This record gives sequence, C-alpha cells and structure tokens, in this order.
Amino acid sequence: MLDVETGKDETEKLSMITSNNEKYECLLPLTENQKKIKEPANLDAESPETLLSTLFTGKKSCTYRMEGYWSYELCHGRHLNQFHENSKGSYDHHYVLGSYKNNSHLLILELPVTSKDEKVQTKQIGNKDFPYYKLVMTGGTPCDLADGQPRQTSVYYICDENAKDEIIVLKEVVTCQYEVVVATYLLCKNSKYRPKEEIVNQIYCHSVDDSPSIPKAELELKDRMLKMQDRNILYDGKKGIATASGKSKPIASNKVVDVDPVKAFLKGTYCLNGGEGGWWQYEFCYGRYVKQYHEDQLTGKTVILLGTWDLNAHKEWFRNNKKDSTHKSTMELYFGKGDMCEATAQQRKVVVRLRCRSDLATPNAIAMYLLEPTTCSYILVIESAKICSLLDSRDEFGIINEIPK
Repeated sequence: MLDVETGKDETEKLSMITSNNEKYECLLPLTENQKKIKEPANLDAESPETLLSTLFTGKKSCTYRMEGYWSYELCHGRHLNQFHENSKGSYDHHYVLGSYKNNSHLLILELPVTSKDEKVQTKQIGNKDFPYYKLVMTGGTPCDLADGQPRQTSVYYICDENAKDEIIVLKEVVTCQYEVVVATYLLCKNSKYRPKEEIVNQIYCHSVDDSPSIPKAELELKDRMLKMQDRNILYDGKKGIATASGKSKPIASNKVVDVDPVKAFLKGTYCLNGGEGGWWQYEFCYGRYVKQYHEDQLTGKTVILLGTWDLNAHKEWFRNNKKDSTHKSTMELYFGKGDMCEATAQQRKVVVRLRCRSDLATPNAIAMYLLEPTTCSYILVIESAKICSLLDSRDEFGIINEIPK
C-alpha cells in the first residue's frame, strides 16, 4: 500500500505498508532531480601532454594486442604496426597503420597542445562518455583498396584508474583508416579527463509506530543470501573444513603438500586475487572460474561470477576468433556462462589474457588488472615473468596441458 505526498522541498514523502503490516515512511528525491550529472572539479592540473609524457618519451613504451590472426604493436607517440608472427618468431605479414611524424631537429616529441580554456571533447564507449586526448598517426603502408592512399590511425587516450595503458578498442572505421582507444590511469590526474559520474540520490526510510527498523522480509532475504554464500565456499586446497568466516582449515595429513605455486596455480588449487583497495576485488582460479566480489561488514560478501571454464566453449571461441596458439608472449583463455547481466540480458563473460613480462620489479611479481571494454564483457590481464616458462607447454588451443617440471 502506497501513499505519496509532495513536500515543499525537493523530496516526496512516501508512506508504505508491507505484507506483514509493517509501516514505513520514506523520503524520495523528485523525479527531475534523480539523475544529475556530477561534473569533474575544475582543478588546475597538468596538461594531458605532460601527464602522458612518460608514455610518449619512453624508449620502449609500447602496448600490444592480439586480434585473431593479427597482432598489433602501438608504440605511443611513434607508430601502430599490424603483423602476423609465425611459430619461428618472424613476420609473415607486416603493415604500418600510421606513424607520428616529429620535426627531426627537435630533441623532444612535439605533441598537440591542449589549451586550458579549450573544451575537452568526449567519445562514447559503451553507454558512457569519456573525455579524451587524441593523437593522429598518418603515412602508413599504402592501401590497395583505397587507391594507394597511406593508412592512418586516430589514437584516443582516456582515463581509467584501473588500466595500465591497455588497448580496449581497435577497429577499422573505414577502409584502411583505424581507430584505437587506450585506457590509462595517467590521464586521471587531470579532473577534466575523468568521465562524468551520475549522482545517485539516496532514499531514506524510517519505521512508523511500533514497526521494526528493518522489515521482516528483508531480514529473511539477507539470511537466505548468507546461506547461499556458505554453500559456495572457496578452498585454497582440495580438502578443508569450512569455518563461519567462509575460509577453510587444512586437514591434518602425513602426505607431503605440493608447495610449488606454479603447479598449484595450474591445478586450480592456488588462485590469484587482485583489485585490493578498490570497491570490487576479483579472483582467478585457472581451469575453474573468474569472480568479482565485495566484502562488507554489514551485508557480508557479494559475489558476481564473471565466467566459468568450459573446455569445449573455449575451443569454439578459439576457432571462431582465429586465435594464435604460438604467440611468443601472450596466451588467452575464454570463460563464459557467468552471472546474468541485467543491462544486456546476457550472461557475463571474460577473456583471461596471460602475458609474459620479464621487466617487472621481481621475478615473482604479478601485475593484474580487470577491464570492461563493453558492458558485462571483461578482459582480465595477468602479467608475470612466471608465465614466460609456461608458453612452451601450450597445445593447439593455447591451453597448458602439461605441468612444467
């Protein structure tokens, strides 16, 4: 039962009675005030050229992406190359999709300068508008399909706190003209390049008369959710006893435990966790699943399944996308049939990209970050020197079947 009363301020008063005859009064913001857009603070920040200077001036500042048969090398401020690398490590085909020409007499890279008073342009990616810094690369390999005109590429740099110079979009917009979107945390230091945030107004409710502060039905729902979480306990090992915290205690055994983290990782008994410090954290268990979760002291643990491992589904995805199982630095695995996404009415899915990185701080260091190029379709990037030794053990579908000795 509902009873709505409009107040003099910017709220509506809503009286409610639950099926258990509990009475509540809620304050709702007026409809026209419910979807305000929060503008980024206009702070005196460094220019985008300055913030991106580490990318543009680094000797080997390049980002790579695999798209089926083709691989791409974007060396920031220099060029974008398209190539196919065979099993011997040489190129079968190679094209320059554009290069950035700098005046030869300058010792530093001369970039387009953005005025502080200039309005920052935005680009729609998915359902969200992103401010960007644009760099145009021209003078690429002549294109036979465009009367010999040189290929060219527009590179859009956008802000993403969780991204480390990752290519999230790469497409051919018209014949031999390309568009690349690079997500980087570097631009986020300038508030003008942060995407606008939609303000979600809170609805405040309080009980009336002798009704409980929280409705009985809500308490029952939370209780059912906690019971479901208890049935979905994550174990670090193959055996364990569940505790109230959802963690497992090891069972005493005389058997010697395999402490090699690489072997345990490939068996799916040692999982990788990332996103520490953010609202959402994520967990990857090889050959099992990718999950996203948030832990709260009041409501408990919220878990979203981003994708599960299915060998046949991966093989079908691998064939359909013409993936290369011999790529010398990267392997990709497909995890589908995640939780249903309300925005797309489809199940979530994730591609796990394992990349050999020998230039991290220590040999045991692991870099992880999660991207969402389109709604509810994810890319989990995992970089480590430990991955380098695993690439030679892949089969024709890019799957590591033999555990290295």
